[in-house]
Amino acid sequence: MNIESNNRFGYGFWFNGHHSTEFGVDVIEPKELGFPAKIKQLVEIPFSNIPLDLSYMYQDQQYGERTFKWTLLVRDRSRMDKEGMYVIWTKLVNWLENTQGKTKLKDDVMSDYYYLAEIQTATSWEEFRYHGKMTIEFQCYPFRIHEALEGNDIWDDFNFELDVAQETKFDVSGSKSVMLFNVGTPVASPTIVASAPFTLKMGNQTVTVPAGTSDSPDFVLANGINQIVINGIGTIEFQWHKELI
Repeated sequence: MNIESNNRFGYGFWFNGHHSTEFGVDVIEPKELGFPAKIKQLVEIPFSNIPLDLSYMYQDQQYGERTFKWTLLVRDRSRMDKEGMYVIWTKLVNWLENTQGKTKLKDDVMSDYYYLAEIQTATSWEEFRYHGKMTIEFQCYPFRIHEALEGNDIWDDFNFELDVAQETKFDVSGSKSVMLFNVGTPVASPTIVASAPFTLKMGNQTVTVPAGTSDSPDFVLANGINQIVINGIGTIEFQWHKELI
C-alpha cells in the first residue's frame, strides 16, 4: 500500500483541545477540502427566460455548509500490535466525537484562520495488520474565521495579500466621519464598545448605540468600504473577525 504522509514536519490539525499529532497519527494524502455552494433564491418571471435572483435582497449572499475530510494513519509506534492500535483508535474516535455542536477546527496550513466544525457522519475505519486508516469528515460553517480582530496591530502576522491595515477605534468629539473596510466575504456584524451613547449614520440608515458593549442587528458592514458618520462624545470601537471562503 502506497501511503504518502504529511506528518514529516508534525503536520496535522487542532480540534477539541488537542492536536492530532498528540495521538501519534499521520495525516495521509489527499486531504479533501470542500467549498460552500451558494444558496440561490430564484423566482421565475412570466414571459421571461431570465429568473429573478432574490439572493441579495438582504445585502448578503447565503452559502451552504462545507465539508473537510482527513484520513489518518493509526498505529501504536511503541508496540506495533493490534492491541496498541485499538487503544489509539479508541482515544482518537472519542476525542473527535465528544463535542456538542460545532467547535473550533484549525488546520496547520494558514493556521491564523479556523473553521467551526463537527463530525456528524459516521467515521470510517480500514484495518490492516498493525495499522489502520481512519477517515473523518467534518461538517463546517461556510467561512473560515480569522483569529485576530480586524484593526489589530500584530504586524508579524499581517498578510499583504488578504489583510487591510485600518483603525477600528475612534475618539469622537461631536461628529466624525470614518471608513471601515470589510474585506471578508459575508457581511460583518461588529460588536460595538462605546464609552457613551452614540448615533451611527451609514447611507440612509441611522442606528443608536448605548454606552457599554452591544450588538445591533441593524448595523452590519457590507463587503468593501463602509462610510460611517459617528455622532457623540467619547470613544467607540468596532470589533469583528474577517471571514473568508
